[in-house]
Amino acid sequence: MKSLCRVLLASTLALAATGSAPLAAKVRIMATVFPLREFAAAVAGDRGETELLLPPGAVVHTWQPRPGDIRKLAECHLLLFIGANLEPWLPGMVKALPGGKVRTFEATEGLALIEGDEASGHDHGVMDPHVWLDFELDARIVRKIADELSLIDPDGRPVFMANAEKLIARLRDLDAKFRNGLAGCRSKDIVLAGHGAFGYLARRYGLVQTALYGLSPDAQPRPLDLMNAVDYCRRRGIRTIFFENSVAPDLSRTLAREIGGRILVLHAGHNLTRDEQDRGVGFFELMEENLNSLRDGLGCR
Repeated sequence: MKSLCRVLLASTLALAATGSAPLAAKVRIMATVFPLREFAAAVAGDRGETELLLPPGAVVHTWQPRPGDIRKLAECHLLLFIGANLEPWLPGMVKALPGGKVRTFEATEGLALIEGDEASGHDHGVMDPHVWLDFELDARIVRKIADELSLIDPDGRPVFMANAEKLIARLRDLDAKFRNGLAGCRSKDIVLAGHGAFGYLARRYGLVQTALYGLSPDAQPRPLDLMNAVDYCRRRGIRTIFFENSVAPDLSRTLAREIGGRILVLHAGHNLTRDEQDRGVGFFELMEENLNSLRDGLGCR
């Protein structure tokens, strides 16, 4: 199977390389996660075409590319990815791309990353890649995307910079909504029946994330983890358990039942479901839904 994959990769990239051409009328941008695709689309405007590498509903940590995905990647001008091992399948693809044909931008490079799940003690030595849940870090990423696009399309730099500033203004407004909306809450505990995807959000707004397991969505909680979570919730009077919209709610329901509580959904936002894509849901809408769930679950005034 590995040999077959290598053959497919080599043939696909060879085919793409033979069609190398000057920059088209629009910059072709590929992103590995939904927030980067949305940011790039806003910054590029009419001068770019953006596409998400993941199909709807795919989990970025575990998705595996097909030959058609590799071909699309080889034909783009700019690849945007998060890094910090969020996309474990990507380094081999990038290494095999034709030299100098595709620019790459690693969003986490140069940012102050969280080590593991600092609140619950899981995954020490592993860096948290979910940086898009800190809107100030998003502003820095947006400016870098504008710089990258300007290197590919110098004539478009004024457009890219102006669009970036408009997007940053929206991100700052969103940040202010979260800061004001999460002030004066009865609780500061985000208890997650899943992996710790919301560390950056918690750090920015003075909340405490407690997850049943660490950063890997493939991990399974031990019975001891569940017992400790129940004890933690009972001691602190917590009655709301949060879970990601991309995972089944069974575990969160079990934990909520043990504490006599309820469950509320949060969006990690790395990808959209098919229904969300069909409805044209955007990054800002997902984040405002998160704010509403947090205000409800944490008892905010």
